[in-house]
Parts: sequence; C-alpha cells; structure tokens
Amino acid sequence: MRFDLNKLLDGAGFSDVVTDDVDLSQYSAGGERPLRDPVHITAQAKNRVGVVSLDCTYRYTLALRCDRCLAPVLREVTLTVPHTVVRSLQNSEEDDEYLVAPDGFVELGELATNDVIPELPTRTLCREDCKGLCPVCGCDRNTIRCECQEKQTDPRLAALDKFFE
Repeated sequence: MRFDLNKLLDGAGFSDVVTDDVDLSQYSAGGERPLRDPVHITAQAKNRVGVVSLDCTYRYTLALRCDRCLAPVLREVTLTVPHTVVRSLQNSEEDDEYLVAPDGFVELGELATNDVIPELPTRTLCREDCKGLCPVCGCDRNTIRCECQEKQTDPRLAALDKFFE
C-alpha cells in the first residue's frame, strides 16, 4: 500500500492515519519463518511547522523456537518506529536520518520490511531459566529429569584426566 503524504508535505497543520497488513511471511532466518501472520501497520503522519513526522506502529506475532530446548515460542510484539519524511536531501550522507519520498508517496510494505526485519531477535528463549536439552540423551530438561552423567569423557583423552588427578 502506498501512503500519500503530498498534502502533509505541502502544508503545515495536517495529519493523516492509515492502517494496513503487510505479508512478511517469505522472510526466513535460520531456516525458520518467524512472521507467519501478516504484520499490522498503523502509520500516523503529522506536519508540524513544516516538518513531516511519520510514526509507524507494527503489531505482529513472532513464531520461533527456543534456542536451548527447541520448544515453540509465540510472542506478541508491538514496535513503534518514528521517521522524518522529506522530498529530497541536499547531502546524501543524511540518508539514514530521513525517509525520502520525492513523489510524496511512502510504500508501507517496503517500510515495514526495513523497520521490522532488523528488530527480530537473534536468540530466543522460551523462558529465562530454560535448562535446554540434555547433551547425552537429548531429553528436554525442563520437563524430564534425566540421570545422565553430566561430564562425559572422550575416551581418547582419558589418559589426560588421570594426569590431572
């Protein structure tokens, strides 16, 4: 969806709000698709004293796996990202600070991709005290208490263990 900001860029004192759903389900991270449902965007634009601000609020559900025990994790996320919209820039070094819309339109799908994807977590835990999987038998230590020996010695290094005793 394209958000028309021409009225706001041309005159002070106006505001406009649009909502849309953007499908980012094709994004893959580590073999997982964390954004299975559409991302809901509420974009609110205001022109105050000739400066157009665009505040985008994203609501989405992350569907990930715990990095320790591999349990499915669903998290509701609300992310708000502010932008300052201009028609053009004098200095190209300021590209990261401003959202350039030469024709007065902002593509919400592209904006959602640029705002949401970098904010996705790189590590996920089902809970802070997740015990993970047993490295010996592979059971989930959060649900089952296994009797596996914690310290497994590589038989090739058994002679070194005797040396340090």
